[in-house]
Amino acid sequence: MRETKEKAISARKDADTGICRTGLEEYLQVIFPDTNDWIHDKVIDNLPKGIKTRKRPDYRSESLKLIVEFDGLQHYTNPEKIKDDKDTIEFYEKLGYKVVRIPYFIQLTNQAVKELFNVCVKEPLFDGSIPSLGVKGKNTPAYLCVAGIERMAKEFVRFPEQFETNKKALLQVDDEYLTGVNALIRLYDHARQ
Repeated sequence: MRETKEKAISARKDADTGICRTGLEEYLQVIFPDTNDWIHDKVIDNLPKGIKTRKRPDYRSESLKLIVEFDGLQHYTNPEKIKDDKDTIEFYEKLGYKVVRIPYFIQLTNQAVKELFNVCVKEPLFDGSIPSLGVKGKNTPAYLCVAGIERMAKEFVRFPEQFETNKKALLQVDDEYLTGVNALIRLYDHARQ
């Protein structure tokens, strides 16, 4: 997945799986078919007096009071970005929005959509048996900062089936230097306690 259909097209096929990418707005149309007020990459207007921001949510629906952010690799490689994401969630929630952050390594399966959005989609979405992490894409835990691997492990706890799929794929590569899978496993096990 990518933030927009245009970015999905320009990113081309995934280097590890050969699967085409999909823009987040295409998923939002399926998840919320009756919602037509999505605003992409724009500052929130009409903030309460004295509150200013330059933050531009990936997608925002005023009718749903929902902000959806796609967190790419940079949200796991830079500890300052990780802290900023936490602060941004708090900022939006104080304004009355529900915030859904979609990690780059979580595929929008029917089960993931239920977990993230509390919406049951009848049509089949992404196949959860396909891994989202790979060494060709340079998006494995080995390419993350320590805070990023910890964040990844905590987020995978909500999606154990996707953790197992990716763990299996990374273990098959059999190269800890390029996968970082063992560090992820340790942190995942710790996060589950």
